[in-house]
Amino acid sequence: MELILIIFILSYPASAFTIIEGKDTIIIDNEIHDDIYVAGNNIIIIGTVYGDVVAAGGTVDIRGNITQDLIVAAGDVIITGNIGDDVRVASGKLTISGDVHDDLVLFAGDTIISSTGAVGGDLTSMSSKLNILGDVNGNVTGSGGEVTFGGMVGGNVDLTTEKLVLLPDAHINGNFKYQSPASIHVPAGTVGKEVQFLEKQYYTERNSSFSFMWWFIGYLSLVLIGLLAMSIWPEQISNIASKTPESPGKSFLIGLAIFIASGIIASFLLITLIGIPLSMILIALILLGLYTARIFTALWLGKYLFTKIDKKPKTWIYLVFGIFVLLLVGEIPVIGSLVYIVATFIPIGNIYYAVRE
Repeated sequence: MELILIIFILSYPASAFTIIEGKDTIIIDNEIHDDIYVAGNNIIIIGTVYGDVVAAGGTVDIRGNITQDLIVAAGDVIITGNIGDDVRVASGKLTISGDVHDDLVLFAGDTIISSTGAVGGDLTSMSSKLNILGDVNGNVTGSGGEVTFGGMVGGNVDLTTEKLVLLPDAHINGNFKYQSPASIHVPAGTVGKEVQFLEKQYYTERNSSFSFMWWFIGYLSLVLIGLLAMSIWPEQISNIASKTPESPGKSFLIGLAIFIASGIIASFLLITLIGIPLSMILIALILLGLYTARIFTALWLGKYLFTKIDKKPKTWIYLVFGIFVLLLVGEIPVIGSLVYIVATFIPIGNIYYAVRE
């Protein structure tokens, strides 16, 4: 899933933009004729942005109009206004009661497209709980723990889910393909074309053991890299980790911007014959950075958890315990991937500020 999100982030084009940041509530109630990057605890857009919006915060509330794309990462995202083009969301909870005029790509814990909400293009979803009560003009694809249909889908549906519910008002104009532990009753007239059910198979004991082995190898690898880094740069690693809770939204956006810029440079080098070796090196560094950045978040997390129980062990114990907790949370469907993304981009932003200072 992280790979899918990386692709969806890199699809955002590079351009000139305006940065807006603040620690508490940011209210945009005027007209802005530019692309904007905005970060804060609470972000409310009431006015009109004539361009793209990239936002990160605790809560992002879109009540006004955005004429182009919206890319947002937040704990809670609410869209009651109008988005003129595509929307890409990574959030704990997403509520759409307004209009998304083109495609919607979402990675969320809990998603509600209300009866007044509408998606003009395709919907691609990775969500623990997905409720589609409004209309989707295009196709619906993805997976989720529980999916409920109560609106109209203009195209085809292709889903993998643990539980599927069709409400009386649901209608799918195209084909309906779903993979689930059990089939459901599809009333006559609900689906315009073909219905296809595939039984979802659960992991066998052998596969579960194999998955655990790879998880454990990944854990040991990250621990060894973290311990090696701390032995070489102990003060620098600790200082960067301590900045994790200071300005998370701002650091996340900076980390995201660095990742986007690096990806664009690597892609440009890749199309030039002489630049291919440099592109391969840069891509390798990007992947290494994405993998190891979580060490800083894990160190802060371990120290934070031990502080809660009034314990002060050695620093390396903070790291070992923090990585264990972080990787354990990462196994939670959808939510875990969102945690990974946040735990990766925040430290990249903090590293940028540390180098600049």
